[in-house]
Amino acid sequence: MINKKFVKSRNVTKVSFEPSEIDADSIALIADFTDWQPLEVPKLKNGKWKLEQDLEPGQSYEFRYLLSKGDSTWFDNDNGADRFVSNSHGTQNAVLDC
Repeated sequence: MINKKFVKSRNVTKVSFEPSEIDADSIALIADFTDWQPLEVPKLKNGKWKLEQDLEPGQSYEFRYLLSKGDSTWFDNDNGADRFVSNSHGTQNAVLDC
């Protein structure tokens, strides 16, 4: 699930990335706004995963989740994304329009 909220006073879009129903030891968000470097998604006390990021409004951002449970595996794209685009690896990235 993805939640977006525009914060007018700061001119940012606050985005909550909440991958659901995932059995993993760790999850990383890999995105163009992280220069495709992994950003850890913290696991909350209630067992859910959640990462909040402030992003520039009026932009589109590509991302994927990388799961770790023994081996690293790409997670199927988040259904909360605005759309999907093909990438150079023959798969798809999720796209978020802020």
